Amino acid sequence: MHNSFIRKYIDYMIIGIKEGFAYKSSMWASFLAKVVYLYMQFCLWNALFMSQAKTALSMTKDGTLRYVIVATVISSFMECNAIQWINSQIQSGNIALQIIRPINFSAMVFSKHAGESAVKFFTCCLPLGIVSVLFFRMPLVCFPQIGFGLASVLLAYAITFLYSLIIGLMAFWLIVTWPLNMLLGAIYKLLSGTWIPCAMFPDFLKKLNAFLPFRAMYEIPVTILTSPMDERLILSKLAVQFFWLLFLFCLMKITWKVGTKKLVVQGG
Repeated sequence: MHNSFIRKYIDYMIIGIKEGFAYKSSMWASFLAKVVYLYMQFCLWNALFMSQAKTALSMTKDGTLRYVIVATVISSFMECNAIQWINSQIQSGNIALQIIRPINFSAMVFSKHAGESAVKFFTCCLPLGIVSVLFFRMPLVCFPQIGFGLASVLLAYAITFLYSLIIGLMAFWLIVTWPLNMLLGAIYKLLSGTWIPCAMFPDFLKKLNAFLPFRAMYEIPVTILTSPMDERLILSKLAVQFFWLLFLFCLMKITWKVGTKKLVVQGG
């Protein structure tokens, strides 16, 4: 019984892998887009540090480049596309079939997402990491901290998924969700440190960001991987990620419970 239960989620993961390999041209396009984006980031930050503005920056040139490179490599498999799929299921009414199935909906979506992420890791993340090492010719990670860094990446992966899942479930209340997705996606990209290291934020934005989950998605794992720090500081950062993981998990459960009740009411 237990094996058959696990097998269901493995099957959904296999579906995600097959869907990831379904469009090979899209895979190549994603990889090339990341390479171009990484090169543009390198040129931008290199030019910024060569200008007089370097005196006002809170990070060194090498530290910033390491951060940007590692953040871009991680983002190549971290990004979650579950929002669009969940929205389509709710808007089409297929969510009713998903609810009556003897399977946990969020675990099913996560299994599909994990399968897609596995494809992205081997077809985009790994090649991009190799290209980065060969091109930039500089140590990108602090190897004594790589174990903590990988654990932090896994926590960030789960946090990012829960955040995306909660936004997707907003379709229970909203007819058109793409404006909200664009707004929250832009906020997430900015405050998570994907585009700009959070250490370079102005003071008021740093204080605001301390009470939001976004830095737990990119800034914390990237800084653990790229910046030398003592074990106590690393553990405190991991504790922040654990807190937001539990908080978003509880929020997702509440959103799902309230949303499904609303769906039943609408269906009579």
